[in-house]
Amino acid sequence: MGEFVVGDEDFELDGRPVRLLSGALHYFRVHEAQWGHRLAMLRAMGLNCVETYVPWNLHEPRPGEPRDVAAVGRFLDAVAEAGLWAIVRPGPYACGEWENGGLPHWVTGPLGARVRTRDPEFMAPVERWFG
Repeated sequence: MGEFVVGDEDFELDGRPVRLLSGALHYFRVHEAQWGHRLAMLRAMGLNCVETYVPWNLHEPRPGEPRDVAAVGRFLDAVAEAGLWAIVRPGPYACGEWENGGLPHWVTGPLGARVRTRDPEFMAPVERWFG
């Protein structure tokens, strides 16, 4: 991909306006063997971009025990192979349809109201997750 910037009026790719036409495909809800087909369907609809989020609670159900985080990379490889761009929302909060918004229970339980604040006890596991 070339240089992508947010311009004054448009998104720009290599200095020229670009329109992102995106659909959502949640890699963790579709069998990996079907990713290529689903991404091709997005492309056939005229989209040039796919959006997904990364549910932290799915990939780290217990502190320090990651589970198939590499699936994100495999999905992004499939996105590139399909000739699409990706918008990825790594969290920490994913969305309201997941329990705790996708935050692991081991983060939200002990912290209570301090979750989703700049509290150091919340930010430490968030920084580790982003790492």
